[in-house]
Formats: sequence, C-alpha cells, structure tokens
Amino acid sequence: MSDKVLGKPRPLWQVILFSGASLMLYYGWYKWIIQEELRRYNGDGWSGTLCLLPFVLGVVVPQALWIFDPDVPGWFGWFSLLGVAWIYIVQFRLYKTVNELYRQEGLKAPLVVCWIFVPGLNLIVGFRQIHFLSEYWAMKQKITVKDPLAQSIPFLSANA
Repeated sequence: MSDKVLGKPRPLWQVILFSGASLMLYYGWYKWIIQEELRRYNGDGWSGTLCLLPFVLGVVVPQALWIFDPDVPGWFGWFSLLGVAWIYIVQFRLYKTVNELYRQEGLKAPLVVCWIFVPGLNLIVGFRQIHFLSEYWAMKQKITVKDPLAQSIPFLSANA
C-alpha cells in the first residue's frame, strides 16, 4: 500500500452544482484544494495559493484601480489580462499533470491539452479534467463515485 496522501474524488455534477449555488466561490476553493492534493500526492508542483493568488490579484487589482482611482487611466484595466493569462498557464500545467497520472497507471491520457486554447473546447477539457481527476482518485482508493452528469455525456467521460 502506498503511503501517498490521496485526493478526494469530486464528481463533475457536484462541482458544477456547488459552484453555481455559491456563485463560483466553491470553484475557487476546488481549484485551490486540487492543486494542494496533487502537490502532496506528487511530492512537488505548485500550491493552490501560487495558482490562485496571482490570478485573483491580476484580475481584481487592475479593475479596482481603474474603477475607484480617478488618476488611473482607462486602459489600465487591460492589465487584468495578465491574471487571465496566468490561469491559462495554471490550467495547462494541471491538464498535463492529470494526463501524466493516467500514463503512470498505464492508461491513456484523457485530456487534449491544446483544447485549452479553443473557445468552447476549453470548457469541455475543463469538465473532462474535473471528471477524470475525480475518477483517478476513486480508482486509487478502489471506490466507485457516481457521476450521472459526466456518464450521460460520452464526450465528457469517454477515454477511448
């Protein structure tokens, strides 16, 4: 038995429901906790704080200054794109990490990482990441986690 600390399976339906009900606060926590779990499990990687804090500050600070400080020029709000760029970097690394976990188990990598750059497909690969990370943790713990949402939509749950 491995002495690695395993993450908790969180099915897609639960992440979507809780994120919507909490106006995305749960999703922020989800992003933080999965990075922490992966870091503990792999023994390296970025912390949840390192992943989220630059994003939040990068988006919020330029907008707040632009809105509330009359001396800040209007174009300053565009600096929020740096926060958006950061979260793309974080997601890219996360997708590669999930794929590597599957490869280490001798399984096919479930995520098409380059989809992150295609509008529409970026949402699909994000949903797939949630589903397949949950499935990975369930597999490692030898438990079954029901995810009727992902299972009812084959392009979210299939790894053929």
